[in-house]
Amino acid sequence: MPKIVTADEAIRSVPDGATVLIVPTPAEELYPAFYRSFAATGSPKDLTVVWAAGLGPLSFERKGMNHFAYTGMVKRIIAGHIGLNYEVAKMIATNQVEAYNLPQGTLCQLYREIAAHRCGLITRVGLGTFVDPRIEGGKMNDRTKACEDLVEVVRIDGQEMLRYKPFTPQVGLIRGTTADPEGNITIEEEGLCMENLDGAMAVRNSGGIVIAQVQRLSDRPACPHDVRIPGVFVDYIVVASSPESHPATLFVQYDPSYSGKVRVDLDKEFKPWPLGVEKVIARRAAMELRRGYQVNLGVGIAMGVSAVAHEEGIFRSLMLNTEVGVLGGLPEGGKNFGPAKNPSAFVSQTEMFDFYDGGGLDLTCVGLAQVDKEGNVNVSKIGPRVIGCGGFINITQSSKEVIFCGEFTAAGAQTEAKDGQLQIRAEGKVMKFVDQVEQITFSGKAARKDGRKVLYVTERCVFRLVPEGLMLIELAPGLDLEKDVLSHMGFRPLIAPEVKPMDPRIFREERMGIANWLG
Repeated sequence: MPKIVTADEAIRSVPDGATVLIVPTPAEELYPAFYRSFAATGSPKDLTVVWAAGLGPLSFERKGMNHFAYTGMVKRIIAGHIGLNYEVAKMIATNQVEAYNLPQGTLCQLYREIAAHRCGLITRVGLGTFVDPRIEGGKMNDRTKACEDLVEVVRIDGQEMLRYKPFTPQVGLIRGTTADPEGNITIEEEGLCMENLDGAMAVRNSGGIVIAQVQRLSDRPACPHDVRIPGVFVDYIVVASSPESHPATLFVQYDPSYSGKVRVDLDKEFKPWPLGVEKVIARRAAMELRRGYQVNLGVGIAMGVSAVAHEEGIFRSLMLNTEVGVLGGLPEGGKNFGPAKNPSAFVSQTEMFDFYDGGGLDLTCVGLAQVDKEGNVNVSKIGPRVIGCGGFINITQSSKEVIFCGEFTAAGAQTEAKDGQLQIRAEGKVMKFVDQVEQITFSGKAARKDGRKVLYVTERCVFRLVPEGLMLIELAPGLDLEKDVLSHMGFRPLIAPEVKPMDPRIFREERMGIANWLG
């Protein structure tokens, strides 16, 4: 039966040099205890910390994974996403720590393989991207280049696959809402299920210790159907000392609509969206939606597709979901990305990526930072800035249709949509369509080989991925192809025999009427 201890008592059980598997949830009672112990005693030190999803304050504030951004305390980071944690990203960029970035979904799935003592995770996810050991192997700085490979290429039935090698976690950190007298944990007030069970089983079957943070204890046995982490997989339970140390997210203390305890009026959640560049892009992407589609939306402009869908009266004909295991409802956007208001169901993050990898998504809209002539996309590393791929590789490699959404240029671009046309007031200083991306997060070559349907949507034009490369197929009304588009690209794309004008309704204030032609 698990022991009830304080956070500081729990961390005393963490040995130096341990591999710590973190299910990234806002466990703000437990995480700070690591550095308190290290600062006071010098232990635990030389840790390897592993997490899949990004959990960060989008700043240097010591919250989320920034609690593990201390040299000496941490020797190696293996993460799915990094960019939300500025202290972590700085450590990696300045070579203070060994760092690997692996796809968010494959990390979660790897926990399950570790729990079963199998040979690792064998999958096609990551082929042709920076995770492929023939390219970068997921190594994110110079310090890591001489370190061992965590991924290798194998061949099965004549097909190339990647094997993500298993590791041995000695410590696991998980979170739930309530622990019963036997240590069984329920998640009735959590906005996410995450990979708590997979992580706990991986650690426990590796002979390690599992530490769970909960909001409260119960003196009554939990209903078996409500138990998400059985007490047999837990060693220590830490009870949060305040609501602030057990928030719903790092930006919202508590919202009962995340867990489904309360249902809100979603019509009131959508704010009027003024016509601008972001809405133009989201509108063009929304034109690809069809009724009944399973849709994943990324952060930023891509999440705006949901607002367009609502404005056009088609939102309820779709099933939106997020990679962290939330189906239905309205996913939160921006820095609070992850939970959703009025979710229909929860699955674990591992199960969600099984669904994704198997082709369950009809369409995904995600961002872009750089695109090159091969159709490759980079969102994971720009210069010294380390961001990480998150679920991007799993999602874009498996969705039936992929739409990359982003402004044509960055840093200072000013454009105006008016009367069915686009006007450029000032040009951006940063070119986003470059000869060669700095890091391959999406492989255009692999997508072309698979015959995937891929669009790249900007406010100025639309590209399609064709067998020969990137082809420009649409141009915004009011623009000159050479002056306003081609002269601001690092390569010359293929040009469709007939370049169509982007639908002028995209650039007008009134609704487009998508529902009238939606399939």
